Amino acid sequence: MGKTLVIYKINAADMEKLDETIEAIKTVKKGEFRDAKRIPIGFGVEVIKAAFTVPEKNDTIVEELTSELNSLEEVEEAEMQEMTLV
Repeated sequence: MGKTLVIYKINAADMEKLDETIEAIKTVKKGEFRDAKRIPIGFGVEVIKAAFTVPEKNDTIVEELTSELNSLEEVEEAEMQEMTLV
């Protein structure tokens, strides 16, 4: 069974605590955390790009992962940006 790599753009609830937000997203259960990077978008504002792998055959796992990320207290918004088979 293959895996799908899903990349999210994540806005932290508190821009001063991006490292804490990264630690929080590592704890999600619906996907396997792969990597996270802080991406500057201008005027001192940064977003987090995070990558997760999920099972290819599960049709609802991406929605479940998105919901789990958005439910974290440290996350203001998580938006799926890219998805590809690996």
